[in-house]
Amino acid sequence: MSSNTIEEVKQIEQQAEELEQDYKEKKKQMEQDTQDKIADMQKKVEQEIESFKEKETATKDKRLQELKAEIENEKEAEINQLKEAFSNKREELVDAVIEEVMRKYGNS
Repeated sequence: MSSNTIEEVKQIEQQAEELEQDYKEKKKQMEQDTQDKIADMQKKVEQEIESFKEKETATKDKRLQELKAEIENEKEAEINQLKEAFSNKREELVDAVIEEVMRKYGNS
């Protein structure tokens, strides 16, 4: 073989090694970029989930407060009705006692 051919073969081998090295570097960079994108996407998804949970919790808390207020209003209304009914029954009892006393002892 001539010296020229050997040089050409060595040059081709060198180019092949450079291409292989370039390929490996690009592949490694693509893998890293992909991992970075996946990590970013996971972080965004987790943030969105957290935001959703916070909104849902706020909505549930608001609804819970509304229900508590409704129950409290209903309770107050029922208590007032019971107080009024008790007062009416008490007046009826007083009237009945007075009537019974008047009947028993008369208008002395």
